[in-house]
Amino acid sequence: MEVIDRLKKKHSIDSNEEIVRKYVSSALQLQSDDLIFGSSREQCGGGCFSSEPQFEIDIAEDDFNKLKNVYQNYEFEEYDTEEEEISKTIRCIINFVDYEPEAISI
Repeated sequence: MEVIDRLKKKHSIDSNEEIVRKYVSSALQLQSDDLIFGSSREQCGGGCFSSEPQFEIDIAEDDFNKLKNVYQNYEFEEYDTEEEEISKTIRCIINFVDYEPEAISI
């Protein structure tokens, strides 16, 4: 949440959902999946999904499908639901923005 809060402040956006949606869309448009998702830092152990706090977002269908493809193309930990899988890919994007703040612009 600290990363999301910094991004909201940087872009003068109040909504967690809006900032995440914008960064997800921008990251997917880069078409540099290996750069974002191929890192060993994205291989987290159990309990990653249960991070707090959590919030729901509505994602465009096209972005949702791209995130599904990303999850299937990388050797991420298995999750019980499709929503958890998508959440993992979104967390990877947020982690990437935290480590490489200038790599993705919205």
